[in-house]
Amino acid sequence: MVERTEDRKAAQDHRLQLKTQEQQLKTLAIRGAGLTPWEAEVLVDVVREVLCGNPADRPLAPGQMRYICVGSGEEAGKPIGVCQKAAVVLTMLDGEDFAAGDPRRLRQRRIVRLVEEARDQGGLLSQEDLARLMACDVRTIRRDVRALRQSQGLHLPTRGQQKDIGPGVTHRDLAVRLWLEGHEPLAVARRIDHTLHSVERYIGHFCRVVFLVWKGLNTFQIALAVGISTASTQRYVDLYHQVHRTARYRRRLQEVEVVAGPYYEAEGQKRGFSPSGPRSVERRRT
Repeated sequence: MVERTEDRKAAQDHRLQLKTQEQQLKTLAIRGAGLTPWEAEVLVDVVREVLCGNPADRPLAPGQMRYICVGSGEEAGKPIGVCQKAAVVLTMLDGEDFAAGDPRRLRQRRIVRLVEEARDQGGLLSQEDLARLMACDVRTIRRDVRALRQSQGLHLPTRGQQKDIGPGVTHRDLAVRLWLEGHEPLAVARRIDHTLHSVERYIGHFCRVVFLVWKGLNTFQIALAVGISTASTQRYVDLYHQVHRTARYRRRLQEVEVVAGPYYEAEGQKRGFSPSGPRSVERRRT
């Protein structure tokens, strides 16, 4: 039997996933405490929510590192020595990186990911930070930042630009807006030069956040339930409030309950929690 390349890669990805600390906890719960695999899965979910509600406090996954950068509240030009710092978790290596193709695209994808991860955790990377992390020259980073702005309209939230551009536009924002406008995830991925998996993750997070907004949860509760930072949650909430009364987005918003409803119904049954019954889409807009 011939083993295909994609089969080998899938097997490698699976083995890496099994090495994570969460998987180790599941294994110990099953072998040491005699829990069933389902009970061990629930235990890990509870531990993650109680002890690791803040993404920066979670155990590092393979390919991640902790990094100290300037806090997002500090203005550009202020001496770094007197700036408040932020400890952030950055994903230096992601399984999706291998789909980037040439080194330039790979570097640009990493730049986008790193600056967005840092901002979501209350930090801002400078172009010098990015050059150090990417092991390249600052001029290379500047060219990449300029290319991303010209080709995709992205104004990356680096420390030198954040004050001028405000919140900025992220891949996440672009992906969700394009989906709301009626584009399918694959078309969105091609348009913003991102992986289909990432686009589907952005859309899934948006749908879950909106669903829980409808249920009356606050930002912190939603962040815990969805498993993302409060900053990311707030951006999804803000985006929803910007578009929820726009007629052309109505069809997609009607799909939110289809995407998120069954997920949280299943989660509620597992955890003995059931969110209040759904209201109609039309009532939500009033």
